[in-house]
This record gives sequence, C-alpha cells and structure tokens, in this order.
Amino acid sequence: MIGRGFSLIEVIISASMLSVGLAAILTAYGNGSHIGAHQERVTVAMHLAETQLEEALLLYPDADELKSVTHPPVHYTIDGNISPSASYFSTLRSVEAGPIPKTRKVSVTVSWSEPTGPQTLTLTTHRS
Repeated sequence: MIGRGFSLIEVIISASMLSVGLAAILTAYGNGSHIGAHQERVTVAMHLAETQLEEALLLYPDADELKSVTHPPVHYTIDGNISPSASYFSTLRSVEAGPIPKTRKVSVTVSWSEPTGPQTLTLTTHRS
C-alpha cells in the first residue's frame, strides 16, 4: 500500500530549501537598496560639482580672476527640506596653474559620508 501525504523528512527538507531561498532573496534586496542609495548620493555629488564648476567659470571669465575657495557644506534631502539628519556634501574648489602658460586648472571636489566610509568625487577642467 502506498501512503498518502508527505513524510516528516520531506517537509523538513522543503522548509529548509524555502528558507535558504528566502534568505537569498532578502539579502539581494538589501544589497540592491544600498546600491541605489549610493548611486543617488553619487548623482547628487556630480550635480553639485558641475554646478560649482560652471559657477566658477561663469563668474570669473578671465583665468587670472579664478581663486581657490572652500564652500560651506551643502545640505540635501529628497524632498528639498533642510534637516539635521539630511545627507550633507562639502564642496572644495581649487585653482592652480595649468599645463600651458596663462591657463588655470580648476577642480571641484565633493565629499560626503556613507555607511561604508567617506566618499569623494572630483571634476577638473582647464581655463585659458
């Protein structure tokens, strides 16, 4: 006679396989959300660096007028409100002599913190 239903061992093996699969899915979901948050901060940093670089080039059309300056931290939140818990980005604009006489090398570095540690992004251009 053939028994009906599942044996206890079959149920335990199925439950084990299900739990391993769910653990893998939850881990992948968690990693995906961390990567998404990191990419959002990189995008914000890139926009800040581009803005600072364009501002420097528009305000100082002559290469001799460009000067190094440190800006106060810029606060950012998704909804645009400034709050103490907002992610903050510090920008630093540096200007030095370019590789060709009468040119300037203009760099903007954006720094911010993430759970994995401090991060930086630098954009550089040359101005004649």
